[in-house]
Amino acid sequence: MTVLLLFPVVIATIYEYVKINENEELISTVYKEQLETIVSSINSYTLDISDTWGTRLELWLRYPSDSARLKKMVAENQSIKDIYLADENKNFSLVYGRRPHPNLFPALDSILNKYSGEIEQLKNYYRNGYRKLISVPGIDKETLLLFIAEDPDQKLNIFFVNIDLLSFFQNQVSPRIQSIAQEHFRIDLLDRTTGNVLISTEQGVPPPDQFDQEGSMWFFPNIKIGIGLKNQTIAGLANRRIREGLRLMALVLLVMFVGIWFLFVSVKREIELARIKSEFISNVSHEIRTPLALISMYIETLEMGRIKTIEKVNEYYQIISKETQRLTGMVNKILNFSRLESGRQKFDFDTCNLNIITQKVLDTYQFHLKNKGFEVNYNPASNLKAIRCDKEAIADALINLIDNAVKYSREKKKIEITTGIRKNDSFVEVKDHGPGIPKKKQRLVFDKFYRVTTGDLAHEVKGTGLGLAIVNEIVKAHKGKVTLTSKPGEGCSFRLYFPMISADKG
Repeated sequence: MTVLLLFPVVIATIYEYVKINENEELISTVYKEQLETIVSSINSYTLDISDTWGTRLELWLRYPSDSARLKKMVAENQSIKDIYLADENKNFSLVYGRRPHPNLFPALDSILNKYSGEIEQLKNYYRNGYRKLISVPGIDKETLLLFIAEDPDQKLNIFFVNIDLLSFFQNQVSPRIQSIAQEHFRIDLLDRTTGNVLISTEQGVPPPDQFDQEGSMWFFPNIKIGIGLKNQTIAGLANRRIREGLRLMALVLLVMFVGIWFLFVSVKREIELARIKSEFISNVSHEIRTPLALISMYIETLEMGRIKTIEKVNEYYQIISKETQRLTGMVNKILNFSRLESGRQKFDFDTCNLNIITQKVLDTYQFHLKNKGFEVNYNPASNLKAIRCDKEAIADALINLIDNAVKYSREKKKIEITTGIRKNDSFVEVKDHGPGIPKKKQRLVFDKFYRVTTGDLAHEVKGTGLGLAIVNEIVKAHKGKVTLTSKPGEGCSFRLYFPMISADKG
């Protein structure tokens, strides 16, 4: 049954775990694609800015008399430091900016020679109707943007736009990045060589060890774009989701396991109770049949007049009386337990002393115990305080304990009875020297119908399995408790605790 219940749950759990992983992978894929789109968007925006510069400078080149156009462009773009121009014959001129120092134009000529292949590609692109820009290192670690433009004579010229890269990112690129990031993403531009953060949407917060997505700027390959979720990474988010899902599934499994365990224990207990009840019925039937058979046999013998002597007749009457009392005792025990368990038993509470109750029980059973060959040691405590109890019920509990001690004792026929005080309770203890009870069975002996079946005890000692259950019910009705101390081979000590009457209650 447990396997049938757990198998679909385990399958469902594995399925959900796989689905969680698949969903997280799908989310991660979609997220990565979104970040790649953001990288492309930043690069496209940068390209648009530079292309706009190229268009405006080419218009100025074609109409150089319109100086206002150039001034407006430079005023709107503070990151532009200098603008130089080189014609087809490599004649250099300053379009805007500082007065060139003597070595500037030779340096620009050196750059043209170094990137001659790239410049030829730019010319080919331009001839085919497409303007492309490239960035190259300038003098003193500056950054130059190169592109091709056509003058009024339809000759190709090369523009050099010297820019302040940090200012370009802060003034032109940063607003775009901020609008993309909003409250969801962190976007950083970093120098690959130094690792320094040039701009970031999270000012004053160090960059993470790893971004969710990284990419290069098309114009500036040495600049890295790093993108991630604010305060976390997609990997961390996915891991957290997986952990939460696993915790939830583990909790469900735990609840299922606990439920199945309790179901298993309950079913097992019910099966055991059914078995005990069956044994109880068998034992009680046997116990009842025996005295009934004896009573019937002796009555039939007497009725037939086979007994001639008065002594033998009296002996038969005594046996019939004894078996009748035995039968009455069994029936009364069952009825008493039924009343105790259902709460119908009425107790007559009064101020009592355990020493007096115990002594009366021993006085009544002295002859019976002596006839069975038992030695009884009674150790009453002095100054034992009074308790509120039903004297007959307490006496009945003691009789059950003494009866058990008599039935289960073997070679050493000795019973020790002790009274005393422990904290706020008075107690009476009955100790025998029988075979004892294993620890794992001690908590069961107070259950109704339960009987210890170790060895041949169940066959050697007859009973209903109600004696200790009756003791337990009586003690609980008196708001006390019963304890058992036992080791196999060393006998049992049953102790009944009853709350003492406090001084303020008289």
